[in-house]
Amino acid sequence: MSQSAIEIPKGLIDSTPPVSILLSLAAFHAGRKLPDIGVDSEVVFDCPRMQLMVRTAVRGTAIGHHFHSVSDEIVIVTGGVGEILVNGVWKPVRQGDVHVCPRGIVHDTRALSENLQYLSVFTPHLPPGGDLNFVSG
Repeated sequence: MSQSAIEIPKGLIDSTPPVSILLSLAAFHAGRKLPDIGVDSEVVFDCPRMQLMVRTAVRGTAIGHHFHSVSDEIVIVTGGVGEILVNGVWKPVRQGDVHVCPRGIVHDTRALSENLQYLSVFTPHLPPGGDLNFVSG
């Protein structure tokens, strides 16, 4: 049954894009021009309850020790290798690894030997201006 045949309550759909999506990560990454250093990041789904970003930490990048005061972050590694700071200890990560980090917990991500591709899911949605609180590491 098509969605157009169903009566959706007005205002229920509040996402960008306002439709469900199916994303090919291989095609997405193939079409990106990466910076020389840093993190390439694009929001691919956005709503008041969560935000999904597709990201690549370029080889040689360390984000810096930080925490989020509003949002929990779930990181799903989709390609490459890197390290994530988990409870004060650097842990190697690769495709298939998942890091769940509640707000208020210091963490970090680094890609030392090759690019690290991952998804970041923030819930609730990041506030305007972001939610990155750097701390000395």
